[in-house]
Amino acid sequence: MRGNFIYKKIGERLAIERERKNMSQERVAMLSEMDRTYLARIEEGKANPSLKILTKISRALSIKLFSLFKEI
Repeated sequence: MRGNFIYKKIGERLAIERERKNMSQERVAMLSEMDRTYLARIEEGKANPSLKILTKISRALSIKLFSLFKEI
């Protein structure tokens, strides 16, 4: 159950950052070299993204990877 909480929090933070930067899921997914539906699942906390995937997304959003894990 704890793992689901972590995925949910990371997904929420990604969605907030993406919206703050006025970027669509399509744009972030393209920059991250992944399918938009996978990004949507990550943002919903329904996927277990690898560190490699999270790194790609954080680069696309121009944020530090560690910021996704703050206060979890």
